[in-house]
Amino acid sequence: MATETSKLEIAKEVKCSPHKFYEMIKYTLHHLPTVCPELVPGADIIEGDGESVGTVRLWKYVIPGTTEILEGKEKTEVIDDENMLLVLDIYEGDHTDRYARFVIKIQVIPKGEGSLVKVTLEYGKAKEGVSDPHHYMDLFAKITDKLEAHLIAQA
Repeated sequence: MATETSKLEIAKEVKCSPHKFYEMIKYTLHHLPTVCPELVPGADIIEGDGESVGTVRLWKYVIPGTTEILEGKEKTEVIDDENMLLVLDIYEGDHTDRYARFVIKIQVIPKGEGSLVKVTLEYGKAKEGVSDPHHYMDLFAKITDKLEAHLIAQA
């Protein structure tokens, strides 16, 4: 039986250059433990160079409001510099007992003096009765806030 795909999306305005924000997520995503260790206590590149399609990372993360450290293995599927878009497939980890498909799309869009960061989560539930992964959207929103603060502090 095919898994039905659903979507959740957030859009956050950030007060930093779209190119700087995009470059940070494209080139240094694995440095998130330095920027927000309480949300992402670990990130290791286990395959590839960390900057190109095919890169595989092992993430350790904490859902806001919890203390449990979860793990997920992610592969970079798409890097679209023209549209400042990354597509990451989280294909293995603690979420797979609830979600059969888990793909994150991050797009940075220029907006005035800053940017609009859109995070879309495409997911498929592994079984009936599983709730929508809104708690992951909370995590992505908090990470976006931390990245914004980090970039502003560096300016």
